[in-house]
Amino acid sequence: MINDEGKVKDLAEKVRKGDITPKEAQRELRKRGLGHEETWKDFIGFVVWGILCFLPGFAKQTGIGILSFFAQLPPIEFPPIVIYISIALLIAMIPPAVVHYYFNSRKGGCGSEDHTVILLKNGPYAIVRHPGGVAWITGFLASTIAISDHMPFTILSVAGTIVLLVFCHWGFLIEENELNLKKWGDEYRQYMKEVPRFNFILGLWRWAKRRNKQGSEIDPQTIKV
Repeated sequence: MINDEGKVKDLAEKVRKGDITPKEAQRELRKRGLGHEETWKDFIGFVVWGILCFLPGFAKQTGIGILSFFAQLPPIEFPPIVIYISIALLIAMIPPAVVHYYFNSRKGGCGSEDHTVILLKNGPYAIVRHPGGVAWITGFLASTIAISDHMPFTILSVAGTIVLLVFCHWGFLIEENELNLKKWGDEYRQYMKEVPRFNFILGLWRWAKRRNKQGSEIDPQTIKV
């Protein structure tokens, strides 16, 4: 049986008691090598996605000769219903992205979107382990379809979508194995068993199942009429 309480349990407890400020917790997290510091590597997948998705449209609109091959790539046409659904998804992903920022900043213990010492398991984190990532990825991918009438969706867009999904999946794995498991140990391992990484449908089903189970375990004698 693994007995690993994680490396930030003391920090989380001090934050809850008010013994240290969120900024102090954030500094200590960095000292322990558990702080997330964004670098260009965190964005390279999005850059590649953008180039692949928008290069044909850019080439067509600018008429640059060296890019003529990309301008001639046949666009993939989508029926209006698919475009409308993509627009709806794009709009629907705005609230989850905002809520993710709120939860990390206000409830993560460090007053930061990127740094946390308290394991968040409520709200959007009760459905998927990376709600912010799911919101941003869905938004990016939906946008390419939503504007396909003006910016052609081509075979390069398909390649860009694959690149983005693989890149983000790899990033989630790195975050979990090199940060989260070290931070929270067994508590995070149990969380991984209960909540999927980014499968929103499975996450909703498991969440509803947990809610029903909790409701069925309530002792009727404890309910006051």
